[in-house]
Amino acid sequence: MKRFVSIALAWLLTLAAWAQTDSVAVAQDSLIVAPDSAVVALPDTVVAYVPRVSLLTCSPAAEVWQQYGHTAIRYEDTEQDIDVVFNYGLFDFDTPHFIWRFCLGQTDYIVGAEMYDSFKKEYMERGSSITEQELALTPQEADRLWNLLALNCRPENRTYRYNFFYNNCSTKARDIIYQSLGQPVSVARTDSVSLRTVLHTYNSAYPWASFGIDLLLGTEADRPVPHDLQEFAPLNLEESFARATRSGGELFVSSTTVIQPTTSNVSQRGFPLTPVQLMIVVLLITAIICTLELLTGHRNWWYDIVLYGTQGVAGLIVAFLFLFSTHPAVNSNVLVIVLNPLVLVLLPFLLRQSRRRTMPWAAWAEVGLIALLVVVWLFVRQDIPVAAWVFFGSLLLRSVHHIIRASHKK
Repeated sequence: MKRFVSIALAWLLTLAAWAQTDSVAVAQDSLIVAPDSAVVALPDTVVAYVPRVSLLTCSPAAEVWQQYGHTAIRYEDTEQDIDVVFNYGLFDFDTPHFIWRFCLGQTDYIVGAEMYDSFKKEYMERGSSITEQELALTPQEADRLWNLLALNCRPENRTYRYNFFYNNCSTKARDIIYQSLGQPVSVARTDSVSLRTVLHTYNSAYPWASFGIDLLLGTEADRPVPHDLQEFAPLNLEESFARATRSGGELFVSSTTVIQPTTSNVSQRGFPLTPVQLMIVVLLITAIICTLELLTGHRNWWYDIVLYGTQGVAGLIVAFLFLFSTHPAVNSNVLVIVLNPLVLVLLPFLLRQSRRRTMPWAAWAEVGLIALLVVVWLFVRQDIPVAAWVFFGSLLLRSVHHIIRASHKK
């Protein structure tokens, strides 16, 4: 998983970070041409001795869109001079309406083959290590896997509907390997954890990306899932394969090799404040402005536009994904109660009522939305970021301030 669609709108950019890919793929008959790599022609079958089949796991790199790493399959047959990597993380950015389809969760990805040396060079240059787990396959299983992969790369079969949690480059590689086995493997179970918890282990170094993703994901992401559903993350799949055994008790991975990068993996400097720190600053500014307005009687209407406007814009993104997108877990998001476009409708009334001696019903509506969120949250217990709660505290303080000022005018 690698390149994301550029962030166009605040947290929508973070959602795009899920769509990591390796390169833009171009189709040519029964083979895929990946940029900066040689053309790989896929024979119909492979015989002779047992080739080396490995699961490749690329570690996360410095850029935010590389934070989850990547999974691929290496197939090496020295007798036939074959050393290719099968990659389920390709997409064609030139697909009509790509951005719009991505927002709706209708992104199609492609499986392709590229030379191993080209694949290795790319990840070494970006600062990712490559863990190669050679699989203990029988000759029949290796041959069956090759045929399945070659069949998968044909023009009529190579495209699939991408889903970050349930159908991505990691799960596709795992599934086709398991499909080729004559006997199943057994993986020692680990504790069930939520999908959100798995994400946090990868994006903890990117607080703003983590914050954006947490704002978009709903209660489905907080449901504990077994280890096989945690294998959407490449490093989790690597760990599962390391524990996997065949029916006779032998390990599924016969050997493991780690190739270290040629460049250092150093994170770039981002915004100086974390989301929590910034929202605390916003809360303090809100308290100061409200206090000054009570003391001076001067109305800072611009601050309402900034504060409630931010809420409304975030609400446009959250509500759009909640209502229309098929991205996993976004349609169970209780934050849509407060983060929704209704706030943009209320904003003109908030500005107008603050200047007149009328019932501040718009401010009461804001208080009601926040109170409703708290009540719903007590039942569903969605993991809402602390920074979001602090921001809602600013909204609540500002709305109560308008109610108090309206009562003083009377």
